[in-house]
Amino acid sequence: MTDSEIEQWVLRELRFAASIESRELCVSSKLGTVTLGGTVPNRTSRVAAKRAALRARGVRSVVNNLRARSSGRSPDSRQVMTKTAAVGATTSQEARAEQTVRIY
Repeated sequence: MTDSEIEQWVLRELRFAASIESRELCVSSKLGTVTLGGTVPNRTSRVAAKRAALRARGVRSVVNNLRARSSGRSPDSRQVMTKTAAVGATTSQEARAEQTVRIY
């Protein structure tokens, strides 16, 4: 399974997890290790996102870099979930591309 496929599975799990209130998340995968980034409204959403990512196919471990917002404000419904995927690599640096998925 490729990193891109793993990222897609993680995005599906995050999209359908009802307890994740934020829709502004960054997901990347490297050899089955998924990294989550972005901001969520509270610790509950942070933990729920990690659990959802662990349920996805191909995920071996999760690095949870999500930050819980201290104000507790609900995110704007127009915010988007972002997926960062590796496009290719050279010996000196890795090229990255960003794909945006709107969640309604």
